[in-house]
Amino acid sequence: MTARRVLGAIGRTATAVLLALLVVSTIATAAMTQLAYRTDIRPTYTKDGLLTILVIGSDIGMPDRSGDPLRGRSDGTHLIAVDPRRKRATIIDFPRDSLIGGTKVNAHMSAGGPEALKRQLEAYTGIPIDFYALTTFRGVSEMARLLGGVEVDVEQRMSDPFSGTSFGPGTIRLDGPGSLAFVRDRKSFSDGDFSRTRNHGRFMRAAHAQIRREQSDLGSLTHLTGAFARNVVTDIPADQLLPLALLATQIPPEHVHQEALSGSTGTGADGASVVHLRPGLAFERIKVGQVGPGE
Repeated sequence: MTARRVLGAIGRTATAVLLALLVVSTIATAAMTQLAYRTDIRPTYTKDGLLTILVIGSDIGMPDRSGDPLRGRSDGTHLIAVDPRRKRATIIDFPRDSLIGGTKVNAHMSAGGPEALKRQLEAYTGIPIDFYALTTFRGVSEMARLLGGVEVDVEQRMSDPFSGTSFGPGTIRLDGPGSLAFVRDRKSFSDGDFSRTRNHGRFMRAAHAQIRREQSDLGSLTHLTGAFARNVVTDIPADQLLPLALLATQIPPEHVHQEALSGSTGTGADGASVVHLRPGLAFERIKVGQVGPGE
């Protein structure tokens, strides 16, 4: 149909039809949104009532390192526990050198894939893990690009030629390459990988808050879900991705707690440097359903 008016009566009829279509479309979109928000996805979780997702950053993958990302080292290892009913979440950050299962935590995936890492963390924490989601260098950069950049608070000067950081302190919106540089940098910090691991969690929290603030409508979430599927390897069922994205938008940023684990450094059986974690009550709180800040 062209925008040219042929006859006045036909033009008025076309306008009425167009308005009707717009109204119907708006009502349908609203109905779909409400339906998606009411979708009950909890039966796919374990019976503890919590959703737990292991988030993995593989050190293998284009463009920097070729190979199978599923058999790389997990240089980013984070356990996210969500209470879908109370809309609260906790992120636990594991330093890559954490001694778990007799070796560094980042070595388990290279030996047996994401499922092996998942089993080791379940045994170590005592927390059942429902799903895993794994991404790569390119995945981080691409998803940040599709978000229009990610706004983060840079706490101190970051300058590292290896990762590519050159950021002053303050709030900055990082593009794709900048986001990747931010999460890879450890040499700018006196405590090295401890700060890098904590920045992983801070980056995820910033992205979550930004999506909730800027892209929480159904159309944007559908687009982002597709981007997630293209840039992440996961065992989350495909029909659960959009409902989970909608669930994430219902969790206020102030209801998200980040627990960056620390510990003492030492030497493992193979002579490599390891971290002996001091998790405190982090795991116990999740096991009894205490998720989110102040729990």
